[in-house]
Amino acid sequence: MPVISGSIPNLINGVSQQPFVLRLASQAEEQINGFSSIVEGLVKRPPTKHIAKLLNSLPDSAYVHIINRDVTERYVVVAWNGDLKVYDFNGVEKTVNFPNGKGYLASAGANFSAVTVADYTFWLNKDATTGLTAETFPQSGNEALVYVRQGNYASSYTLQINNGSWAINKTTSQTDPNDIKTDAIAEHFRVQMHAGGWTGVQRVGSTLIIRAPGNVGFNLRTEDSLGDTGLVCVTKQTQTFANLPALAFDGYQVEITGTPGSEFDNYYVQYATAGAGGNKGVWKEIPRPGRNIAFNAATMPHVLVRESNGTFTFKQATWDKAGAGSETTCPAPSFVGKKIQDIFFYRNRLGFIADESVIFSRSAKFFNFWRETATTLLDTDPIDISTSHVKVSILRHAIPFNESLLLFSDQTQFMLGAGEALTPGQVSLDQVTEFETSDAVKPVGAGQYVYFCTTKGDFTGVREYYLDGNSKTNNANDVTNHVPRYIEGKVFKMTASTNEDILVALSEKNRDTLYVYKYYHSGQEKVQSSWSKWRFDPGSVVLYAEFIESSLWLVIKRADGVYLERIDIESGKTDEGMDFIIHLDRRITQAKVQSLSFNGTVTTFSLPYGLTDPSKLVIVAGPGNATFKAGQVVPYTYAAGVYTVKGNLTKFFAGISYELRYTFSPLLIREDAPGGGRVANTEGRIQIRRCLINYAETGYFRIEVTPGRRETYVSKFTGRIVGSGRNQVGATAIETGKFKFAVMANNLDVKIELVNDTHLPSRHLNLDWEALYTVRTQRMM
Repeated sequence: MPVISGSIPNLINGVSQQPFVLRLASQAEEQINGFSSIVEGLVKRPPTKHIAKLLNSLPDSAYVHIINRDVTERYVVVAWNGDLKVYDFNGVEKTVNFPNGKGYLASAGANFSAVTVADYTFWLNKDATTGLTAETFPQSGNEALVYVRQGNYASSYTLQINNGSWAINKTTSQTDPNDIKTDAIAEHFRVQMHAGGWTGVQRVGSTLIIRAPGNVGFNLRTEDSLGDTGLVCVTKQTQTFANLPALAFDGYQVEITGTPGSEFDNYYVQYATAGAGGNKGVWKEIPRPGRNIAFNAATMPHVLVRESNGTFTFKQATWDKAGAGSETTCPAPSFVGKKIQDIFFYRNRLGFIADESVIFSRSAKFFNFWRETATTLLDTDPIDISTSHVKVSILRHAIPFNESLLLFSDQTQFMLGAGEALTPGQVSLDQVTEFETSDAVKPVGAGQYVYFCTTKGDFTGVREYYLDGNSKTNNANDVTNHVPRYIEGKVFKMTASTNEDILVALSEKNRDTLYVYKYYHSGQEKVQSSWSKWRFDPGSVVLYAEFIESSLWLVIKRADGVYLERIDIESGKTDEGMDFIIHLDRRITQAKVQSLSFNGTVTTFSLPYGLTDPSKLVIVAGPGNATFKAGQVVPYTYAAGVYTVKGNLTKFFAGISYELRYTFSPLLIREDAPGGGRVANTEGRIQIRRCLINYAETGYFRIEVTPGRRETYVSKFTGRIVGSGRNQVGATAIETGKFKFAVMANNLDVKIELVNDTHLPSRHLNLDWEALYTVRTQRMM
């Protein structure tokens, strides 16, 4: 019976649900509250730090959004049951004014989305169907323009009304130069019409505006002896812009019909005077008179505005109205009459997704979704483009990716491409891949990757979308293929940090748990793909998580209220004045406790939060404490909300302990495979005798060994090593070395767990094992 040995080279690849013979040696059966780091190995996850209490209560379905305005000004926005509150990152509530639009916050299940651009946060209710109001562009009454374009000697001019039933004639003199002036001819017609009872006729220069008595409709026709070019009539329509007079009356409207039989080159203009003091003005393009021109602001995304005085205003947005064209030449954006599914900001345009279309505002004008003119398509005009696919592709989400915009439908992904500038004339929307996508969570970008979720029955999978550098095609690998039943329920929020190469997912099933994916790419090769769970105390409900640089900000609902907390994930981070981090959740320092006082004998204080079991609080002395050594657990008594400590407790940490638990996969013999890689050899019997785990900068851990049908026995490492210079009385011992523990069990019938439930750090590098090996046959290669 030979003695053999083996090793697990590292402990950084998290959990695998594959059969144990197919797993990597570095993958575990379970990993809770452990952090897989390619630099530090397996370490206990960083603690949550208490920042502030936000609310006493909040439904689990509440919507949370973080405004990351700049490095010094950040806010937490919480919306639920028709209300909205804003807090800064110190937990101070900000004043929110509601001049209108509060009803927009009433949404079943808080089905909201938000995007922040500088001081404006655009707030979307996905349940609201957008629409137009009854407001139309005003239409002028029954009136016509007549202007004298040319005067000539011995010429005749005729103005006929109502098919010639009433006519006015004018023949110019053969010699009088004043008689051929165009304004004189126009004045002649004005005087004659006034004499005939048409008192509404007015003149400016050579132009007349004619209104019938009683504002009734009438027909108008002009003739002249100059080839019918000297006296021109303009009613509701004219074929070209050149037919319009240089002077007209303010508010007069004309349709330019363009090519006969076509509605696509028609447009409308209205005369506007230049200002007080004269009638000289310009013809401006307008919408078709009588068309609906305004969005119903109550159904459109609202805005949360940070005001200059530090308060906030939630209100209906003021959306620009249609400024040109008809429903044919300048139609309303395609989101009208539909529910907007996502809102985003891309290349200086505000964007909406509705059904199969993606709609962008005008460039740099986030409240304008109308074309500027019907006569030409400008580069700054809005963009409204739909998918083209054999399947119905209802778009759900939009994520910037690889200098383009990646759009997700339930089964297909599209890429919105453009040139150097995003313009209506250069944009395209092409189908690139077909992967099923969960509509419950918005994908998240992380550098050159985009992560999105897929539904796998009662579980959720995650795919990593990327551009394949070799084939130059887009692809999406399933990063949960080795843990297909790990994330229970639907994921409703994901966030990622490119600083730390980490993705965090929140599921509606286990609300006290973060599903953590730690990855690392070296060139085109992925050398780490680690899934694990970060679990908080029972009863906690994580409402929101968001990375800002290397810090994970959490909004957590606990038994006594809703709290803002933070996890700092920066590698190698230590507490000030110490060589390690105090691992306590809801961690506070003496600066955060309430009513801290020392009466000469004892120190008393209260917590800024409540605990279901007050005895679970752990107090650890900090550096420079007057009574206790740094890292020492401080005894206390508790009564009526007050904690009492004997001595002068000046600097300390307080919080609740949490447990790191790492369950090893069965220890196997692994051999080089003929085709490359390594394969598990399950032949024979492996009786594990002992193991050796290498650790660094560790203060405590224990190994729990549970052989089949036998009791668990525990081997503890306390950090106390006889003869070590760090083993000082009263001081916290943090050591680097190796720890041996006995197993004496069959490798397939034993459970080996690494546990740390103290405030002390633990960092584990690899595991070596020794076993008795019995085999009856010899393998032939």
